[in-house]
Amino acid sequence: MDKPKSEKTITIKINGKDRPFQEKKEEKKGKSWELRQLDRKQEQTEFFASIQTAAGKEADDSFDWILPEETEDEDIKEYKIAAPPNSPAKNGLSTLARKFRGRNKQGFLTSIFLAVFFAVLLGTSFGFIMLKLVFTDQAAETVAPPINETPAAANQQTPAAAADLETITTYIVQGGVFSNNDAAQQIQEANSQKGVYSQSIKMGEQTFLFLGVAGSLDEAKEIGADLKSEGIDVFAKEVAFEGKAIEGVNAEEKKLAEIAPVLYQSLSAGAASATLGRSITPETAEKIESYIKTVNELQADQIQNKSLISVREELLNASKQIDTYQQSGDAAAAGKIQEHLLGFLAAYQSLLQSGGQ
Repeated sequence: MDKPKSEKTITIKINGKDRPFQEKKEEKKGKSWELRQLDRKQEQTEFFASIQTAAGKEADDSFDWILPEETEDEDIKEYKIAAPPNSPAKNGLSTLARKFRGRNKQGFLTSIFLAVFFAVLLGTSFGFIMLKLVFTDQAAETVAPPINETPAAANQQTPAAAADLETITTYIVQGGVFSNNDAAQQIQEANSQKGVYSQSIKMGEQTFLFLGVAGSLDEAKEIGADLKSEGIDVFAKEVAFEGKAIEGVNAEEKKLAEIAPVLYQSLSAGAASATLGRSITPETAEKIESYIKTVNELQADQIQNKSLISVREELLNASKQIDTYQQSGDAAAAGKIQEHLLGFLAAYQSLLQSGGQ
């Protein structure tokens, strides 16, 4: 029959006899826990003392320890030693080296690996540095510093200025004075049918019809006499185109406005000689050549004023016709000189009326 779980017996055999040791729990039930512990210790002391005494007397005798029987119902708790928590893995070369060293205790392969790794790292870094330096040098050579070039005079915009137009006093072969432009146009068409060129110019409230220019009043009269012989009613006179200051012109336009009157005077003297069938004097030809050179040196694209554009074109064309006349003595060229100079007077008058606008 099984023993109760609360009772545990220790049996010791001495000289073949069982000497049980069992706590007397019945006697201890009324005692406190502290007294029971003291009684238990005393009983154990007395018990082991008796055993030692018996053992001393019978040294040759043997004894057996009989441990308390284990009951099937009693649960034995099993305790396991928990493994220490794994520390978080550390990244980096030191962790890699430790892991590799753990696998290779001699450290030979680790040294080789680290040497190769650092060699590759150093070489790559050095290569990137050199590559950056090369690209920087190439960029410095490619991107040239800006060159401050002075743009050509033809593309420069000169500031606006004012120019003083001189008064032009000239000698004219005049075909009439009209109160309206329509009457002047009728006479102009009639002269054209006779092969004579004429130019109508409005001055104030009246329109004047001019047929030729001359360098002097006497030359103007001679030209008029030739025209009268062809049945055209004309007379010679002196005409002044009053000068004035014009605004809003640039430097090139100002130069042209200042040189145009003196160039016209030389051209009108040459035109009179050609119209009368005479040779142009060397002095007049030299002046014309000098003034024309100055006009040609002006930047044509800087001349924006319409009246000044016409002034320049008429002067240049008159000069070309004088060159043609000097080379061939052609009477037709002499008539073209008169046409361009009359055209110049019309453009000059238009410039005076507009005030340069």
